[in-house]
Amino acid sequence: MPRYLVEQTCKQAQSFGINYSVIVDKQLPDDFLDGKSILITNIQKLFNGETKFELGSKSIPVSTILIDDAHACIDHIRNACKITLKKNQQPYLDLLTLFGPELEKQGVGTYADIKNNDYDAFLTVPYWDWQDKISEVAKILSENKSLKNEIKYPWPLLKDILKDCRCIISGDSLEIAPYGLPLRLFGSYSKADHRVFMSATINDDSFFIKGLGLSAATVENPLCVLNEKWSGEKMILIPSLIDNTLERTEIVNIYAKPRTDAKFGVVALTPSFKGSKDWEKYGSVITNHENIYYEIEKLKNKDFEKTVIIVNRYDGIDLPDHTCRVLVFDSKPFSESLEDRYFEMCRSTSEIIAIKQAQIIEQGLGRGVRGEKDYCVILLIGTELIKIIRSKNTRKYFSQQTNLQVEIGLEIADYARDDIKNGISPRNALLNLVNQSLNRDEGWKEFYVEKMNELDSTLVSKKVLAIFEAERKAENEYYNGNYEEACSIIQSLIDTQIKDTQEKGWYLQELARYIYPRSVSQANDYQISAHKKNINLFKPREGISITNISSLGLKRAENIIVWIQTFESFDELKINVDSILSQLRFGVEAERFERAFDDLGKALGFISQRPDKEWNEGPDNLWKVKDNEYLLVECKSKVSINRREIHKDETGQMNNACAWFHRNYGDVPVKRIMIIPTKKLSHATGFNLDVEIMRENLLRKLTSNVEKFFMEFKSLDFKDLPPKKLHEFLTLHNLRVEDLLKMYSEPPKY
Repeated sequence: MPRYLVEQTCKQAQSFGINYSVIVDKQLPDDFLDGKSILITNIQKLFNGETKFELGSKSIPVSTILIDDAHACIDHIRNACKITLKKNQQPYLDLLTLFGPELEKQGVGTYADIKNNDYDAFLTVPYWDWQDKISEVAKILSENKSLKNEIKYPWPLLKDILKDCRCIISGDSLEIAPYGLPLRLFGSYSKADHRVFMSATINDDSFFIKGLGLSAATVENPLCVLNEKWSGEKMILIPSLIDNTLERTEIVNIYAKPRTDAKFGVVALTPSFKGSKDWEKYGSVITNHENIYYEIEKLKNKDFEKTVIIVNRYDGIDLPDHTCRVLVFDSKPFSESLEDRYFEMCRSTSEIIAIKQAQIIEQGLGRGVRGEKDYCVILLIGTELIKIIRSKNTRKYFSQQTNLQVEIGLEIADYARDDIKNGISPRNALLNLVNQSLNRDEGWKEFYVEKMNELDSTLVSKKVLAIFEAERKAENEYYNGNYEEACSIIQSLIDTQIKDTQEKGWYLQELARYIYPRSVSQANDYQISAHKKNINLFKPREGISITNISSLGLKRAENIIVWIQTFESFDELKINVDSILSQLRFGVEAERFERAFDDLGKALGFISQRPDKEWNEGPDNLWKVKDNEYLLVECKSKVSINRREIHKDETGQMNNACAWFHRNYGDVPVKRIMIIPTKKLSHATGFNLDVEIMRENLLRKLTSNVEKFFMEFKSLDFKDLPPKKLHEFLTLHNLRVEDLLKMYSEPPKY
């Protein structure tokens, strides 16, 4: 809880005549300790390794704890139990040296990027190497425990459970965090007679099980306001689904500029400072931890001239009434936490990750509507965000209230489309729609209330509750040395609850970690099975085997039809295609670019593989484009657009990838392409075989043609797509195999 929220809560307590205390000079007040007043403070004061509430058996007894905005507090507790070190600090360097050999086995290219201080590159230390070297880890950290903000505060919490921690190292920093939060150490919390958790904006409380140590039974039976199905008015619009020209750039252009006669605040939520640059260019004010509350106070004091940009903050910010009447939700939120980035990479299809993403988005959507009579227009921009909101695979994880509000927005968007057909510009058509809310149009208000009153109550997913409950029980058994029992719980979870193949791999890796202290060979067997199901997981120590792409005949047209038919509508198809293509540009981190190129291959009907990701050798991407013909691709998406030459290490990687292909596939036709902004080879470098280059102009040409190809399906029935029609579209947009092998690459310049 920020200082201004503490002060706000104190004022409210005072208005109700409640006797309260606050922490002064870092000491707990006597009135609180004597039971004469309540204590109003923030979550960080209770949850840290140097807490004045003391730890373990010394913990100060507390009768009742009330935690507001409880979901947001989980992240604060996680951060309190985490050691974070920057790349220029000695213990970071020591740990990178200690685990370097094993990290390099996990990803030779990624490890090289880490050594070159690449922020986007990260690897997780395999549990076996971490456990084998835990004494050396303890020595390194203990010798540096005086590092106040990095080690001093979390050290008392982690020093005796280091073996049960995960270590992730990037080119910028490293994190050491426990698999399960050590809530038992905070006796004032864990042994309190009564614990009350409050949250106003969240649909699913299942994360309370592991994050706050609650039972599934408690989460299943929350205290709710009776008969309150919904509160406040949100007009949620997706401009790009109204008209193609209303994509992100246009919305920023409309709302980023100062407004001298503004009668309300405009706020945008962005995931990063880098992603806020265009807002800033037009005159918006970018907030950070130093100025955010000052800028919010300006809005509350009716200084509405400048659009306020809030970066990577989706909770704990209240923007009621005229403070924010237009909220632009700009792009998919992403965490800077290495642990969260690791989870998202390994568990991209996980229901748990999808629920968490939905929660963060819903927290952001709730910033501008803070009461029953409040109202706000919310504009959603950014292809990945829209994909999460609209995809049938992820929209089910949002509350019924949010889903209904999105559907209402899509329904009224038809009016804007009609305006556009009648000659009104897309921009004005959108603004006319927005003004229905801002000008309090009676027809809009009645329509909204009528629709929202149809809402049913929402139920928490019992499946997710069962998963979290099993995870918590298994982790406790493992902590107590009952390795077989921990494995039994997870095996039962896999058998009864987990259907997704990637997720099965994740839990098989958990089985491997649990059994490792008892049996190294059994752990390796589990790890082999885990990696076969999910290539993002640890590569096992031994027993891994390369699997060539199937020799079965390729039925490209049929594959494209099957892929298209996985979507319920053209809008959903377009959102997914846009999401793939948005990642295929220079500047995107390597993992996301290579994954998108893999997805593109499948969307175009090819069999696609990522050998380097799967086996730590071979090319980044490999497509089977004909029955016995292949496209081999090395991706260099992070190379600067201004780079003039291809470096020796990059040609070396391509030469190694080509040699790998020849060893595993023999002398078969293959097109070798390197995606990189320059085609000029530096001095004393070269390719051993014929290799061509795809530069920015050709990459743009490819993505543009793919976009046009899928636009052809806008008015077609997905259930009846004749292969002949597909071949016509592929020819029209230069996406036949012969086109792909000739039109989108050029020879290098020596």
